[in-house]
Amino acid sequence: MVPFVFQYRTNTRIRALNIALIAVSMVSYFFWDINYQLMTIIQTKQLYSQSLLASSNAFIRVFYNVYADPTGGDIALNRARDYVREQMGLIQPSLHQVFIRSIGAQFKVENATHVQHDDQGDEMGTLKLLWDYCQKTEDLVVYIHNKGSLHPSKENDSLRQWITRAALSKECSNMPRKCNVCSWRFSPFPHPHNSGNMWAAKCEYVKKLIDPLLFETRMSQLYPTIVNTWKGWMVGVGRHAAEHWVHSHPSVQPCDVSTSDFVWGYDNLPEDDSFELQTFPRTDYNFKVLEREEEYREHPYAHSFDDRLKEYDFLYNETLPASWYGYEFYFNRSLALHFEYPFSKWLKII
Repeated sequence: MVPFVFQYRTNTRIRALNIALIAVSMVSYFFWDINYQLMTIIQTKQLYSQSLLASSNAFIRVFYNVYADPTGGDIALNRARDYVREQMGLIQPSLHQVFIRSIGAQFKVENATHVQHDDQGDEMGTLKLLWDYCQKTEDLVVYIHNKGSLHPSKENDSLRQWITRAALSKECSNMPRKCNVCSWRFSPFPHPHNSGNMWAAKCEYVKKLIDPLLFETRMSQLYPTIVNTWKGWMVGVGRHAAEHWVHSHPSVQPCDVSTSDFVWGYDNLPEDDSFELQTFPRTDYNFKVLEREEEYREHPYAHSFDDRLKEYDFLYNETLPASWYGYEFYFNRSLALHFEYPFSKWLKII
C-alpha cells in the first residue's frame, strides 16, 4: 500500500509540475507575442521614419489619403483604384516619394509606401502624419487624396484633376520664398482654404499649425452655434475643418497657379487652364471675388475681418505679422466699401 500511495503522490506532483510548466509556457508565449507585436509596430514606424528622413534632400514627400468605400463592393473599390491610378500617373519617381494612409477597403498601390490603414477615419489622420513629419524637418511636403471616391461626380472629377496637377506641379515644387503654401486656387472666402484640399507646403510653416487631430475640436469651440448645422462650410467647422487647416495660421503666405475664372466651390470649373504661380492676391483676383461673393453677402462669417482676427487669437494667440496676405487684399478701397467695413478702420488696423 505504501509504494502505491508514494507512486500516486509522485504522479500527482509530476502532473502538477507539468501543469505549472504549461501555464508558465503559455504566459511566457503570451508576453512574447505581445512584445513581438510591439516590436514589429516600433520597427515599422522606425523604418517609416528612416525612409522619410534618409532621402530628406532628394525627394518631395507626398502624403496620400486613399479612401475606398467598404460598403460599396467592387464598384466602389474599382472607382477608388481608378482615381489612384490617375493621380499616381502624375507622380515623378525621381522627384516624389509617396506615403499612403488608407481608409476603408484596402488595396495595393504600386510605387508607394503604405504606412497606415484604418477601417474608419478622415483626412485629419493623414494630415497628422504630414504634420508629425514636419516637426523634424523644413522640407517641402505635398498633400493629396483621391477626391470623389465617396461621392463621384463630373465636378469632383474635374476638381480632383486640377488640384492634383497643381499640388504636384513644378510651379508649386519651386514656390518662391514669399510663399509657404501653394495650390491650384486659394480663396479667403468663405474661409481661407483651397477647394478640394490638395496643396504643397513648407514644413517650416506647417510645424506652426495646431495638431490636426485637435484642430476640428478647437474650431468647434470657436463656433459652437454652427457645429452640427449646415453652415459649417462658411467657417471651416466639422468636416470642413480639414480644408481650412493648412491656411489657418496668421503667418500663411498663400500662392496659387490657376489663371482661370475659378474662385471656390464648383462654379466655373474650367475645361482648360494654364499654370502661372502668383502670390495672393493675384492681379486678376479681386473682381472674381466680388462677383462670386454677391450671393453670400447675407452670411457675415464670409466677410468679417474681425472674425478673422478673433480666430487667429483663439487658435494661436497671435496677432497679424507684417507678411500677412490680408493687408494687400483687404487694404483696398473698393473691397473695403464692398464689404461695408469702414475704410478709416482699415487705416487704423494697418
